[in-house]
Amino acid sequence: MKNLEKILISILAGFVLGYFAGVIGVGGGEFRLPVLIYILKLPIFTAITGNLLIGLLTVIATSVMRIKFGMVNNEVILIAIFMSITSVIGVYSGVIMTNKIKVKTLKIIISIFLIIAGVKFILNPLIKQNFVVNLLPNWQKILISLFIGYFVGIISGILGVAGGEYRIPLIIYLLGIDIKLAGSTSLLVSIPTQTCGFLKHYHSGHLEKKYLLIIILMGIFSFIGGYFGVYTAYFIQKETLEVMLGVILLFATVRMLSKP
Repeated sequence: MKNLEKILISILAGFVLGYFAGVIGVGGGEFRLPVLIYILKLPIFTAITGNLLIGLLTVIATSVMRIKFGMVNNEVILIAIFMSITSVIGVYSGVIMTNKIKVKTLKIIISIFLIIAGVKFILNPLIKQNFVVNLLPNWQKILISLFIGYFVGIISGILGVAGGEYRIPLIIYLLGIDIKLAGSTSLLVSIPTQTCGFLKHYHSGHLEKKYLLIIILMGIFSFIGGYFGVYTAYFIQKETLEVMLGVILLFATVRMLSKP
């Protein structure tokens, strides 16, 4: 593949995936990584490091825009802070556990959860019923936030993903938070998580400089796509967002099970 083709693919993929990441509130790494590895032919460790950097730019852009559009409140910030603490710890725990747990078994368990959650989100507009609507005291929300952070952090550490696809349904179901605010919470948690992952790989020399242009271009247009995605999310109906999230979860399941 010629350099010009790679540049065009980087720009297009960056914008499209950044857009949907902005709408839903995920980093988009699950869907971006196959493009980097299988289409753009980046070495595996460079692709992982670049994916983390692009994802970091995306979540920063979308988080700033969500704050601007009033899609972040004090409750979201409080939950995100506590969730971030255990998320980082969980990531490192997941890395340590990689050789002690059968990844295939873990993927099957997660897949069952994602399929149930995905189908439920898609059917929500039809059945007009939510899983949970909680009015929990703050101390219970903090405990649940710590649990979600650590649990999803472990998954992120083992599978090498940001974890937004797994984090958002748990935030919605266990904390009873609106889908837009849940997406904002997940994005804020993703910032320290992806920063730690990127720095770890970067200092290990996993970012080959000859691929830097492709990664930077994809990051810039992912940043731009994320801006427009948040703008769309601000005006889009909750039911439409739920259907989109459900589809994303089902695609994430297929992607995870097919990932080498």
